[in-house]
Amino acid sequence: MRSKHLAGKMAEIEITFHNEVEIRVQAQIFAGHTLISTCVTGPGETGLLRAESAPYDIFFKNGATGWELARQLNSEAKTVTLQHQKGRYVMNGG
Repeated sequence: MRSKHLAGKMAEIEITFHNEVEIRVQAQIFAGHTLISTCVTGPGETGLLRAESAPYDIFFKNGATGWELARQLNSEAKTVTLQHQKGRYVMNGG
């Protein structure tokens, strides 16, 4: 995380999302029950999400149906990749 302070506030955390599946995916960042950031990416695209602080919950949904594909709760990942392996959607992040 960058530790820049702006007017006494810490700068936002940037989370990079790599969509490596063959469908459009909506990535969502939540803090508790509040939606903080969202982006939609097509196959092979990269998106950028922002959060004010960690940890946060990350959800990936099918861009057409809204069905949940994968999630990671209490995450502090700065880069997240969604892949389709052996019939399952798998998140990798660090």
